[in-house]
Amino acid sequence: MPNSTSGPVQGRARKRYIVKAAADGGALDAFIAGLGADPAIRLVDTIGPSGGPPHTAVVETDPDTAEQLRRRNLNQLTIEPDQPLSLSD
Repeated sequence: MPNSTSGPVQGRARKRYIVKAAADGGALDAFIAGLGADPAIRLVDTIGPSGGPPHTAVVETDPDTAEQLRRRNLNQLTIEPDQPLSLSD
């Protein structure tokens, strides 16, 4: 049985995505505020200065939903797959 952090969303596997505002930080704030209305997207974390607004969000969703978000928020948000960090050779 899949766990809640990597289980399917509507039959599809979830992956993590990085979301940043393309120009206006308000676009990211609005995106984060609206996440509760979409059960296919789970907010994993936000990144930003202590006590200040976030500049980056990490979300978990399926690839199709991520692509829909990217198209819907073109020119407002940058949405790209989260890549694991690794040490250089």
